[in-house]
Amino acid sequence: MSSTWKVIVVEDTFDDQQLVSRVLEHYGIQVYLAKNGDECLQLLTQVEPTVIVTDLAMPGKDGWQTLVGVRSNPATAHIPVIAITAYHSADVAEDAIKAGFDGYFPKPINPQTFVARIQEILGISL
Repeated sequence: MSSTWKVIVVEDTFDDQQLVSRVLEHYGIQVYLAKNGDECLQLLTQVEPTVIVTDLAMPGKDGWQTLVGVRSNPATAHIPVIAITAYHSADVAEDAIKAGFDGYFPKPINPQTFVARIQEILGISL
């Protein structure tokens, strides 16, 4: 299966970068990696992704600050941003949606349902 999707994965840990990337690449999705929000915002000057998947807790610019950076730029404000976090709780999930994230996933992500759930959230197919 091939896809025209482009996803920026913003994740500071190598293992999580690899897991999320491999799941997406399995579906033919083109993946761009950023280690923090600053790298993501820089990458957005070169790539227009279908969606951004960002960890919430990272050194430097975290996922919350990344969302603000994406939404505050008229050129990128329309791009869906999905949060992933190891610090899952109902409150964090609610705060993420209230902050403007388009979706939320606790870690570890479920490789079997991750891409299908992103499709549902975005209302698009591969």
